[in-house]
Amino acid sequence: MSVAISAPYPKSKVTTILPDPQFGNTRKSESSIQLKRTMTGRVVSYIRSSDKEELQFTFIITRQKDFELLEFVRVYNAADWKLIDHNGKEWKVQLVGEPIRRTAAGRSSSSNTSSTGGETRQVTLTFSAEAL
Repeated sequence: MSVAISAPYPKSKVTTILPDPQFGNTRKSESSIQLKRTMTGRVVSYIRSSDKEELQFTFIITRQKDFELLEFVRVYNAADWKLIDHNGKEWKVQLVGEPIRRTAAGRSSSSNTSSTGGETRQVTLTFSAEAL
C-alpha cells in the first residue's frame, strides 16, 4: 500500500502518491486536559475534546519526488487535502507546524536516477486530521 494525497479537498485537482511511511509515524489525539487549583485547594479539570488527530508520517523518497512534493505543498499549502494512508483509511487533513522537514538520507541504488545522482531524502509531514 502507499499514501495518496489529493488537493484541494473536496474537489481534487492533483494527486501525488508517496511510498509507505517509515516505522516512526505517529498518530495522537488533539484533545487536551487542563488541571487548575482553586484558592481553597480544590482541583478543577477542563477538558477540551476534539475529533481531530495529529498524524506524522516520515517517508524516504527520491530527490525528484521531493521536488514534486515541495511544489505540491507550495501550491496547496493553505487548502484542505484528502489523504488515504497506508492502511486504507481516508482523512481530511491540513498541514500544521513546520509543514515539511527534509534531510538527506543517502543514495538510491536505482539506475534511472542519473539526473539527481541517486540522492534520497527523508521527508516528515505533520497533519491535523479528521477521519472521513
